Amino acid sequence: METDDPDMTEARRLRAVTGDGNHETLQQAETLLSELTGVVSARIVADPDGQIEEIHVLTDDRVAPKQTVRNVESALLAQLGIEVDHRKVSVAQTQGSSGPVADKVIGIGQTAGVRRYLFDGYEFERKMPQSIICRVRLRLDEQEFVGEAEGTDIERGRLNAAAQAVLSALQAAEGDEIAFALDGVRSIDLFDLPVVVAAIYGLSGRTRTYLAGAAPVQESAEHAAILATLKATNRWILSTR
Repeated sequence: METDDPDMTEARRLRAVTGDGNHETLQQAETLLSELTGVVSARIVADPDGQIEEIHVLTDDRVAPKQTVRNVESALLAQLGIEVDHRKVSVAQTQGSSGPVADKVIGIGQTAGVRRYLFDGYEFERKMPQSIICRVRLRLDEQEFVGEAEGTDIERGRLNAAAQAVLSALQAAEGDEIAFALDGVRSIDLFDLPVVVAAIYGLSGRTRTYLAGAAPVQESAEHAAILATLKATNRWILSTR
């Protein structure tokens, strides 16, 4: 018999994603939350069926606790399709920032000891009245990789160009062992917060993997598209090694 109880609905949704007794998605969710701006660490408490009971987030003082809660809700919904009641999210804030905001944005997705590409800057150049070129710089250790892509000078065209430029830089860095195909980039509103979502195919041999990443709009939608694309691809690239 179906029920309208929101907790039961959430439990069914989570089990549909993870499978009974499989908490891999919960681990992915913790990793995702730990990459949000201002977050130092994140821990999810779930029952044996995989239903989220509590989310504990430790942050520095760069992002207000209420904004962190909204970021948690938006990130889980956009990237993993998990809806979480804000009352289940608790935020503890440390005193003092761990570094400048710019450092956190550039290093988003970085985990100590893990090989990841970092965002190092971007620029747009007008080629013709309705055409632009986006150049994105990525960094891996001491190496820099530059990718560029052309698009129309409208919002969707600029988002696609930003994401494609990231993929071009990654392709230049990774060579022919893997490949990428951009499915699309879109800006959406989640809980009154603008978020950019990127969908990408990762190709390795005969295996095709569907990848998705999301980033809140802070500096610009194009900037968020770059971060969303990196979030979608960084873990997959690591998994192919």
